Amino acid sequence: MTKILLKINNDNELIYPVDGYILGIKDFSNLFNKTYTVNDVKYILKKHTNKEIYVSLNRCVFNGELAEYKRVLEELDKLPIAGIIVSDIAALTYNLKTNVILDQGHLNNSYYSINHYLKNGVSGVFLTNDITKDEINEIRKNTKGLLFKQVFGYVHLSTSKRMLVSNYLEHFNKKENSDYYIINEDKSNEFYKVVEDSFGTHILSAHPINLLGYDINSDYIVIDAFLLGDIRDVVNAYVSNDVTKKKDIDSKYDANDGFINTKTIYRVKKDEQR
Repeated sequence: MTKILLKINNDNELIYPVDGYILGIKDFSNLFNKTYTVNDVKYILKKHTNKEIYVSLNRCVFNGELAEYKRVLEELDKLPIAGIIVSDIAALTYNLKTNVILDQGHLNNSYYSINHYLKNGVSGVFLTNDITKDEINEIRKNTKGLLFKQVFGYVHLSTSKRMLVSNYLEHFNKKENSDYYIINEDKSNEFYKVVEDSFGTHILSAHPINLLGYDINSDYIVIDAFLLGDIRDVVNAYVSNDVTKKKDIDSKYDANDGFINTKTIYRVKKDEQR
């Protein structure tokens, strides 16, 4: 049976009736409104013994940070958590006993690459949001690792280490202070969310995805409220699998189905060979 995980963006979400929580780790997580220290994780584990607790270190790590990265991972590895979610594969060299879950954004879209990682110390992967339901089913048939799939929330599109928003505001002598900014893409006339933190600039999708009602063939589905506030109604709909709420949720959060029914097509110019 597929389990439901909630990415925790504030402490109030720790009462939501899902199967488990994903906690961002201080200094090593992107796109969490709230992050936690190792001691915080210990406290949450004691308080929520009936939940599966995953921790997420989902950002790129630079050479000068590797010693601290390893220290934090080794401290987390001593705790009774369900898994450690990482983006940087340096974690695979540390002989961790805890399940390591690989979250690499757009990269985990093929069972060939997933099976390669499974043979090299990974227990599961976050599937990219760029693939269809049929492609997820194909991966499920051809791999035995744990599969995680985001079903609600803004989709992370790209990250730059550069402070693009700060540079823009400084160049044009503007003073703004916001949790996020908006960038307009002319051709589609869509408005994408832009978030800047101490690690760089992150671009998110114009709309949240909402896959309520889809039978996603994964071990875990993940709900993320980043930039969306209180989504208790969304959590309740997924927990009860109340598909009648889909239209209301789509309307309230301006959400859509993403690429779950849309195959990726690469178009070339007329004068280029296919």
